[in-house]
Amino acid sequence: MPFQRPKADSSLHVDPADWRPQGFGHKGPRTIADAIIEPKWGGVRVIVRIGPGSGESRTVNVTDEDGLDATEEFADLAREIAAAALSDHLVVDGYLTVEPTQKTIGADMTVVETPTQGQLFTQLVVGRLGTPREPKRQIDSDRPIAFVAVDLLLIDGASLIELPLLERKRLLDAALQVNYLVRITPYVRPPIGSLAITWHSQGFREIVFKSANGRYHPTGEPGDWAVAPIRSR
Repeated sequence: MPFQRPKADSSLHVDPADWRPQGFGHKGPRTIADAIIEPKWGGVRVIVRIGPGSGESRTVNVTDEDGLDATEEFADLAREIAAAALSDHLVVDGYLTVEPTQKTIGADMTVVETPTQGQLFTQLVVGRLGTPREPKRQIDSDRPIAFVAVDLLLIDGASLIELPLLERKRLLDAALQVNYLVRITPYVRPPIGSLAITWHSQGFREIVFKSANGRYHPTGEPGDWAVAPIRSR
């Protein structure tokens, strides 16, 4: 049998200045090994690059999925991101979206909930019994745009794309100071159970399954991610 060389990962040779958000694959959620689950945000997917500026200031560059510069268009938000950065050199995958600043009758989008121990117990024991009535969503396009970080790709000059997703998540939590306009997306392990009702009531209609051990593909190509509708009932 002839010797076969492993296929080289082209992602390793892409300049970080040219990185693009990883694409969503077409796999089914059940095919994602050791998955974590996140709500799927709407809005504009972006790569945010934070670097040292003059004095104590920082520079921020925001590019969309096509690599187009959107920094000037979102200059005020870029300054908020710079102030929230806890490192002088970061590359972050995320969304520009109004969803975190929306309000809902009976639920507040400014808090995206993760399940408590009691909720997890309820998921295992009583399932969907006692499902609460969903509040009505009020979309206000005049609400301020926020940045929601979903992944950390580089910190202090060190690329993280070869690290497992959960390790990148841990570093992301320590890389940004969360505030009203700068957020970090929540994630949970399956089963999602009653949390689906909460996320659905807050306006989310899809969730993303990602491999906890997955690497990041900064070429825009799909990786080990799958999108599925939220079934709130």
